[in-house]
Amino acid sequence: MPLALLGIVLLPFPVIARDPFQNLKDPNYWIQLCNILPRTKAAEALAACERAIELRPGDAKLWARYGALQVGQKQYPEAIAALDQSLKRQANNSQALTDQCIALAELGQPDPALAACNKALKVNANWGDRSPVTAQRYRTTILGTSAAYEAAIAFYDQALIKEPQDSLALLYRGEAVKKLGQPTSVVIESYKRALEGNGNWGVDTPVIAWNARASTLQEAGQLELVVQSLDRALQITPKDAATWLQLGNTLRQLKRPTEALIAYNRTIDLRPNWSQALLAQCTVLNQLRQAEPALAACQKAIGGDGDWGTGDSANAWNQQSVALMTTNKPEEALAAVNRAVGMRPELGEAWNDRAVVLWYLKRYKEALASAQTALELNADDARAWANLGRILRSLNQPDRALTAYTEAIKREPQNAIIWANLSAVQWSLGEHPAALVSANQALVANPKLVQGWQNRAIALVALKNYPDAQHSYEQVVLLDKANADAWTGLGLVLAQMQQVPQAITALQTAVSLNPEQSIAQKALKALTETQQKTPVPKQSGL
Repeated sequence: MPLALLGIVLLPFPVIARDPFQNLKDPNYWIQLCNILPRTKAAEALAACERAIELRPGDAKLWARYGALQVGQKQYPEAIAALDQSLKRQANNSQALTDQCIALAELGQPDPALAACNKALKVNANWGDRSPVTAQRYRTTILGTSAAYEAAIAFYDQALIKEPQDSLALLYRGEAVKKLGQPTSVVIESYKRALEGNGNWGVDTPVIAWNARASTLQEAGQLELVVQSLDRALQITPKDAATWLQLGNTLRQLKRPTEALIAYNRTIDLRPNWSQALLAQCTVLNQLRQAEPALAACQKAIGGDGDWGTGDSANAWNQQSVALMTTNKPEEALAAVNRAVGMRPELGEAWNDRAVVLWYLKRYKEALASAQTALELNADDARAWANLGRILRSLNQPDRALTAYTEAIKREPQNAIIWANLSAVQWSLGEHPAALVSANQALVANPKLVQGWQNRAIALVALKNYPDAQHSYEQVVLLDKANADAWTGLGLVLAQMQQVPQAITALQTAVSLNPEQSIAQKALKALTETQQKTPVPKQSGL
């Protein structure tokens, strides 16, 4: 488990006590406090800077520091206003120009942003806690061309000649070679060197390198290493909600939903109304079949801050439908998923879930139309093909169901449930050897799948392989002791092998679990009567 989930963090700065001298009128005190308070104490630092500026409004460096803090808080309009004040008093200030470039770029004003970065590099003076490589990095990002990234690499290489261990230059060089399509190993090596470098991160922390490493590894599909990188980042900045969210998403991709839920809970502790995080929490709670809290999370997401990331409220309505199905409220689930597809008709996931709800309600033709819509949106959607197979089977169209399940398994060959359902259709078509093969494939994918063992047993019975069928049924009742159908099957197989007492015991268990199991009742009655009619051999005397 990542250390961050256990609450183990590294504190990058000492704790600074609350200032007791709010009314002190000595500007030097406030200037010093403005400059030394770390950015993690941004609110206190901003307040100190405001007091210092009030006492000494003509100080260009104070305005620059104040603007830089605003940039760190993503308060870009306020930052630009403060930086303008600084540059009016000291035009040749590369730090203020670089921060101005960053703020303008974030506000979607590339031309003035580029001009500010160019001027910062031209002036090349009064860098403060910024550096030329930072200005070059933002300049390159704004231009965004291959030529710009190639020129940036040359710039960083020159900086590294002067200081071979410069962490920022190594980090930005890694970003540039990544943009130029260099192999992941080359990019990761650059980030590694940055993290092993001189620790010069400017106004930032090593978190930016760990996050960059995580992003690159994510794209390469190396998810376990992504978790390690995000864990390291969170040990340094444990209150970064965005990183907690990314950790949760990665853990969910790794099929570690319990750990993902912990990460999402931490995210929401830090940012309670974040719609994107609440939707993620709802989704993983649905995976864990915790329907009531999932429903609450989805409802809170819909009423949240509206920051959905790549999703939107349609996803939340769809996940709400999933939670309602788990609580056995299909009509409400249908209303929720109808709202989802009404809001986003291109949301294939919602059409899939709508098909499931309608199938459950035995509205098979409507379910069929929903599954077909999902396939029109994405013909490679394995789940849509599997849903189509289930619906066609319910419509008594096993040949078409077989085709649908075959298409599903082509796209998701490790899905045990699809293999098990394919086996059931093959059995219904009399393709018993194929049904056995599919059941075996289901058990390769998931050795604990009850449906896989049960379908294997049924196929083996059809093939008259009773000993192996007995073993399969025994596996079913081992995994699911309350499975009356499996106890019935076991009893019938034992009867076929003339193990009458054991067969009677199994059938009695089946009837006790389900008194309406008619096959078990009839077989039990027949076996009991046969046993009663069978004469008991007498022992001869000595």
